[in-house]
Amino acid sequence: MRKVLDLEGHQLTIDQGQKILITGPIASGKTQFLAALASHLPKHEIDQHFQDIDANFISGSVAENLAFTLENDAAPREQMLEAVTAAAETYALTAFLGTDIRDLPTRQKELLAMAQILIHPADILLLDAPAFLPDEFPGCLIVAGRLTDYDANLFDQVITLTADPSEHDVKPDFTRQINPDKAILSVTELVEDMSFQVFEGEKLALSHHSDAPIGDMLAGFRKTTGEVDYYYENITLQPLDKRTKKVNYVPKNPFDMLFVRRVSDLKISDELLTLCGLSDQAKNKTLIKDLSHGQKRLFVTASVLMRQAPVIIFDQPELTHFPEILQYLDARQITVVVLSNQPDVVALMDRQEVFDAD
Repeated sequence: MRKVLDLEGHQLTIDQGQKILITGPIASGKTQFLAALASHLPKHEIDQHFQDIDANFISGSVAENLAFTLENDAAPREQMLEAVTAAAETYALTAFLGTDIRDLPTRQKELLAMAQILIHPADILLLDAPAFLPDEFPGCLIVAGRLTDYDANLFDQVITLTADPSEHDVKPDFTRQINPDKAILSVTELVEDMSFQVFEGEKLALSHHSDAPIGDMLAGFRKTTGEVDYYYENITLQPLDKRTKKVNYVPKNPFDMLFVRRVSDLKISDELLTLCGLSDQAKNKTLIKDLSHGQKRLFVTASVLMRQAPVIIFDQPELTHFPEILQYLDARQITVVVLSNQPDVVALMDRQEVFDAD
């Protein structure tokens, strides 16, 4: 078996065809470690998936991104068209082929980021927090991400950079002041067969298997043919400046809401900075670009918490610091909707609504 890499400084040996998972807590250096691996490998033998989802694309349409690798390899036009069409069908992107990357929902960006690699993969894939893993990939697969997101049995090696903190041992003390007689949010047919209510003070886990941008629709960033009511007021078409006074949103992709250069620029309170584990970064005036991906998500969370809206929606939150954040919101009787299938996150909720794909 051919040795792909022998990285002595990290006591790491990778053989051809091996599957490696690099895991560890937030800001433990998983992304940097993956970058170090990439720097030791021949560029023509690797494909990379970046955790910053927008860094995976060129400017242009979905079709142009799918075709990019094939164009670089001078594939015949007919072969390229067939491959793009097949990949779009496989990853449910056919309806988005003409869509500009800037207008693509986060879920479709996640699918496209992997599809454009797998349309013509290199021998070695370096994947930083991918939405899914390729089936039956014969080459070398190196993945950075949370252990809870993947089946450890799929990997030949699991490398933990540092010991995980006892985040799963955090047991928040909730007052659970729920008013079961008053729905603060009533959602009707957000997408087909997805209707539900959320009651005052409740923490609801919304688990779905749809590729639709559910969080964006609930928050008003994407259109829905259904209806969203805040108490008895229809806010479906309400402008965002009014809607965000009622419903706030922490998206999965933090780059959708990063508009400052430094952690200290937003003047976030010390309480919220501590809650989100960003006190040192604020004191040191750390640049946003120097934060880890997870820290960027926590920075967006802190900035959204400043607004104190009666309802807050989290799309796929990180478990790190989340129990403490929920306790903070519970004490203020803020209603929480979480889009997640993670058992550790769902366990913190009052109840769960499960919806299957169409």
